[in-house]
Amino acid sequence: MKNLSIAVVDGFLTGDPELKKISSGKSVANFTLAVNHNFKKIEGEEPEVSYLEVEVWDRSAENCAEYLKKGKKATVIGYIKQDRWKNQEGQNRSKLKIVAEEVRFDSYGDRKEREAA
Repeated sequence: MKNLSIAVVDGFLTGDPELKKISSGKSVANFTLAVNHNFKKIEGEEPEVSYLEVEVWDRSAENCAEYLKKGKKATVIGYIKQDRWKNQEGQNRSKLKIVAEEVRFDSYGDRKEREAA
């Protein structure tokens, strides 16, 4: 039985998406979202931020590479996937990422754009 794995996050891109073509000809784009957590800020404390890696495929990947840029806000709907590998020293490594099934481009990405509107 397949287990449920759903992720819905919105945040700001920390850099431009990186678009690649794999040997099969499919497109894949990767980017990182900075997600600010809602909590009551204590004076002098930095807000808590999570940095989430996102992987997008096919036409959606091409759209992300064309329309999303560093600082833009996006909402990602997808599932969580764990990549596993061995590094050069033979140690086991892993990381979690979100494989996007849908990416929504939010209208205003950075503070300057919001203030100008």
